[in-house]
Amino acid sequence: MTDIWQWVSELEEELRDDGRSRIADLIDRIPGAEVEEAEAMLPEALAAARSLRHSWLEVFFRHWGLQARIARGGEGTRALREAVELLEFAHRDDTIGCPQSVCTAHDLLCCYANVDGLGWAEERISLAAETLERVEPSCVCFDCISGEYADALIDQGRHDEAQAFLEAQGLRLREAGGDSDFGFRNILVRSFLHTRGPAHALERLEQGEDPADDHFALDSDLLRAQCLASVGRVTDAIAALPAFSDLAGGHYRAWGQAVDAIVAAAPERNNWQLGRQLATAIGELEGKGAHRNCLTIALQHARLALTRGSLWTARRALDAARRQLPQLRRDGGAAEAILELEQRIAAEPAGRLPVPAGELLAHLQTIPERNPEHDIELLALSCRERPDDEDLVLAASLASEACGAPTSGHELLWAFLEKHPQSTSVALRLLDLSLGHGNADMEVTRLAGFVEASQEQIARWCLVRLAQEKGRWREVAQRTAEIMALAPDFEFAAVHGLAARAAMEEGDLARAALLRRVLAEHSDQPGAADWDLLTAASALGDWDMVRWSAARLGMKLTDAEGPVREEWGWIRVAFEDEGRSRLYVAQRTGPVTAQVVEIARPGVAQHVHDEVVFDAALLEPVPEDEEERESWLPPFRVVHVSRAGGCVSWLLDGADPGKESLARLRTALEADEWLLRRVSSDDYAVADPEREGATLPGICLFLATPATTPAAQIDARLRDLTGGFAHPWAWLDLARAAGGDTERHQHIIKRYGL
Repeated sequence: MTDIWQWVSELEEELRDDGRSRIADLIDRIPGAEVEEAEAMLPEALAAARSLRHSWLEVFFRHWGLQARIARGGEGTRALREAVELLEFAHRDDTIGCPQSVCTAHDLLCCYANVDGLGWAEERISLAAETLERVEPSCVCFDCISGEYADALIDQGRHDEAQAFLEAQGLRLREAGGDSDFGFRNILVRSFLHTRGPAHALERLEQGEDPADDHFALDSDLLRAQCLASVGRVTDAIAALPAFSDLAGGHYRAWGQAVDAIVAAAPERNNWQLGRQLATAIGELEGKGAHRNCLTIALQHARLALTRGSLWTARRALDAARRQLPQLRRDGGAAEAILELEQRIAAEPAGRLPVPAGELLAHLQTIPERNPEHDIELLALSCRERPDDEDLVLAASLASEACGAPTSGHELLWAFLEKHPQSTSVALRLLDLSLGHGNADMEVTRLAGFVEASQEQIARWCLVRLAQEKGRWREVAQRTAEIMALAPDFEFAAVHGLAARAAMEEGDLARAALLRRVLAEHSDQPGAADWDLLTAASALGDWDMVRWSAARLGMKLTDAEGPVREEWGWIRVAFEDEGRSRLYVAQRTGPVTAQVVEIARPGVAQHVHDEVVFDAALLEPVPEDEEERESWLPPFRVVHVSRAGGCVSWLLDGADPGKESLARLRTALEADEWLLRRVSSDDYAVADPEREGATLPGICLFLATPATTPAAQIDARLRDLTGGFAHPWAWLDLARAAGGDTERHQHIIKRYGL
């Protein structure tokens, strides 16, 4: 197969040799990264590519940034302009030779499909055909572009042509030595569902292994669930269906098709929780400009809502479908489907209240198993009768949010607040919804401006919460100080708590501890305020204050004075590095302090030996299963590093030398205050160079050393300590950093298949 990654590997090696490891790490990490993670790294990556004047690298980074947003994230018009501009950039004289220039065509093809697959079908076919002319079957891009060509045919209803094309392309791929046609296998299976039935589609899907790539694997799982449900294997289909929380916008249409098949076989699955998920998908797709996909899900949502008797939900789904219609390039039956739903909704009888509107809230409290879709039907009727009833309006906004329609609650609250600008409860509820709005800055600023004349402190509080949401901690500190000076009793715990958090984030540990001491003393009973004080005091190193708060919580500490240093077992601590949270094992050394003992892999921020302070709130609930609890380590968020470990890590790989040799190596390294961690599984094996086809037990380890220790010294020490091993180890990156014999390590890697 043609290796489109060869130039990337060579460039990465060259960058590391030149001491530009950070750029090499970005080359490693951006491909396949989640959308948020890729977006966090991309500005730095592009700046690096441009500083190097390396146009191929810029194509590479921009492609993978769009790939995350379009293929996985499902973006449509929001990414369309960038996709067009990148295609043009990648086809200039200095970039057309870059293998990833072909990938930019794939980005645009996927984007067209997200916006309106049918409307852009001819353009997709034309672009895919033009791109395939410059792609050999031996290139991995042949798989992707062929799939997009066939997908456009399918959107036009040309299933026979699509299937014949894919079968022919699959044969060409295999003749060229390829064995991975999953890129269009799923498209072929989806077409078979329409023309040959679910049994044949399932049989084809089960041929071969599923891809390791998460995006394609999820697509396979969704197809499998749809096929299984369609052949009557409902239990298996439900088990195969991925959790909605694991999906991104690029999966929603396939998920909707799988859900439809499951609900057809198991009507009890059509419930308000499913409605909430569908509404969430609609909101996300609409915001991304994926108009055809959004309309498809909206029509499905409306139909299912009518089936379960929720007119309120059906009307809102229909509204969403109507909004997409003008954005389509081709109707494709959309207007007719919308008209049919309008007629069905109009034919439904009007809802009636079971009790007078003023008694509805009390009535709802008597219902044992509440259904927010049922509640919102009744609350909407009651609000029309009693538009000035604050409690009804608040309840309706909560019910609409539970149904996945926060915008409806947002509109209802605004209508009430405009008539009753002194309503604190509605203003605060509206603030919560506005902070989750797609344009929070505009919405919260609008709210603050509206209530400023009637509720000055609420207006100030709105701006505090907005600054908090955006991570503008200096502004939070300034605005909370203003509130505490002008209205000391206003939202006392919330204002002081945020002021303390801002002080922590800004590194003003003394002020954070002082504010949290005030909160603790203000509390009737020891509790959360004391835990927060423990965090601030531990970060400050005020051990007397730590002991005071610990005593209030009933904790007994070993020593009566000096730094707190306990041995309280193992936990996990979470660091935020480059927009991504990473958990590491640590030993708890106090109520909210720990020392990291786990070595991070090379190429990421290293935290082993870090002494940290953490927030006492658990990041995940304690497992209910007793057996699972036995091995569970509680996770906490790091808020302060008291002392950095100052280490870097290196990868060591090779044949397992045996327990005794490994123990001697570990002892010798620990004497140097270096730390060794095995990361390979017990069944890891390497090739035996003396016996063809045979293997040896393998071992892969991370070595942590002080960042100040020269790489050449580490390289020499390892050569000395492992020189007696029956089989040599490889540490290529370390040898490269040391200016050592890299050819020797490359030879070991090749000889042992590392």
